[in-house]
Amino acid sequence: MTPEKQIQQQIAENIVCADEILFSAQAWKFFNTLGRGYLYLHKVLQVEHTSGNNFSLNEGGSHLGDRMYYTAKGTQAWQMMQLSAAAASQPIQYAQFYALIDNYDPRKEFVVVVGFNYGSDAREYFFFRRPEISPEQAFKIVSDRPLEFGIESL
Repeated sequence: MTPEKQIQQQIAENIVCADEILFSAQAWKFFNTLGRGYLYLHKVLQVEHTSGNNFSLNEGGSHLGDRMYYTAKGTQAWQMMQLSAAAASQPIQYAQFYALIDNYDPRKEFVVVVGFNYGSDAREYFFFRRPEISPEQAFKIVSDRPLEFGIESL
């Protein structure tokens, strides 16, 4: 894995860890309305190489914004993902991901994908989370105090 991709993976892990309660609450909300699926957050990172092995990463704006999306199993977005170039080029990884969606316990767990960039530079990182606070409890906490989590409502 290249240093840039290692840093992307670390950034994705940090995002998921820092906002775990909010993600957990959103996962519960969406599961109850749409069924099994996963949360999706898109980020844009520009890699700027200077000299030698030196580079910097600058966050840019995504056309999706910083909103969290939910892709429910069986929806058009789910079907498009199954047909994507990434799924075709990494069949084992995606087969494990689809099995994870089939088997996770939404009362205790959730799945989140952090995607970076577009086109040939696109990269996705999948996270299976079993948070200390259950998704249902997280939903109650965030619903009662949304401003503490940086949102107006859940």
